[in-house]
Amino acid sequence: MTKRLNKSEFMMAYMIIITLACGVGGFFFGAHYMKTKIEAEQAAVFEAKQKEAEKEKRLREQKLYSEQDFIRFYYAVYAPVLDMKQAHFNTMEKWGQMSKKEQSESLKQLVKIAEQTKKDLEKNVPLPTSPLLIQAHNLFTDSVRAYLDSMEHVRSDQNSNALTPTEIAARMTLFNNNWLTAQERVYHSFAVWESAYVTKQPLPKELPSSVSTAEWKQYPFHFRTYLAAASMSAGKQWQNYNPEDLTARLDMLVSSNDTQTLGINDFASAIKLVNATDAVHAGDFKVLNGRLYSVLKAPEIPLYR
Repeated sequence: MTKRLNKSEFMMAYMIIITLACGVGGFFFGAHYMKTKIEAEQAAVFEAKQKEAEKEKRLREQKLYSEQDFIRFYYAVYAPVLDMKQAHFNTMEKWGQMSKKEQSESLKQLVKIAEQTKKDLEKNVPLPTSPLLIQAHNLFTDSVRAYLDSMEHVRSDQNSNALTPTEIAARMTLFNNNWLTAQERVYHSFAVWESAYVTKQPLPKELPSSVSTAEWKQYPFHFRTYLAAASMSAGKQWQNYNPEDLTARLDMLVSSNDTQTLGINDFASAIKLVNATDAVHAGDFKVLNGRLYSVLKAPEIPLYR
C-alpha cells in the first residue's frame, strides 16, 4: 500500500518542484536576455560601422568632383556638344521653310560642325577627380561618331526623298541613346558634388521608382535635376532644352496651385504634362532662376550663371 506524504514532506516536495521550475524558467529567461543583449550589441556595432562607412564615403566624395574638373569638362566637352545640339535644332526648326537645295547644304553644314566637335572631343581631357565626367566624355564622343554615321544615311535618303525632322530623328537612335546617357552622367556628377559639398548627405543608392510632388519639393536642386535627366533618358527625350530647364519648369509648376487643379500628384504625371503641352524651352532655367532660386549653390560653370 502506497504511503501518503505527510504535510512536511509534501511541502518539501512542493518547494523542490517550485525551485526546479524557477531554475528552468530562470535559465530560459537568462538565455533570452543574453540573446537579446548580444543581438542589440551586434546591431549597434553594425550601425556604427555603417555610419563610419558613410562618413568615409562622404570624405572620399569631398575629394572628388573638383571645381577645376567641372570647368575643364565644360569648356572641353560640354560646350562643344551643346553648340552642336543647338545647331541641329536650329536647322530642324527652319527645315520646313527650306528648299531641297538649302536642306542639303544645311545637312552638309551640320556634318562639318559634328566633325569639328568630334575632333574637339577626341583630345585628352584630364579629369582626375571625376569618374562620372570621364564616362560622360567617352559617351559624348561615341554619340558624335554615331551622329556622323547617321548623317550619312540621312543625306543619302534625303537625295531620293525629302525627309521630315521626325524622320531624321528616327535615324539617330544610337546617337540619341549615347547622348542621353552621357547627359545623365553629367547631372549625376552635379548631384554627387551637391551631396558632398552642399547638403553633406549621401545620395540614395538607387533612384526612387516614384516621386510625389511633396517629395520633389524636399529634394535638393541638383538631385532634382539628376531625376530630370534620368527621366529624359528613360523617355528617349533628346530635346533642345537641358535638364535644368526641365527642373525649373517643373519647380514652377509644383510651386503653383495648378498641380492641385490639374490633379498632378507625382513627378511622372508632371513630366507628362509639361511634355504634352510643350511647356519646356531652352533657357528656361536662366529665365526662372531669379524667381525660383534665391541662392543656388552650383559648380562655377556658365551653365548656372
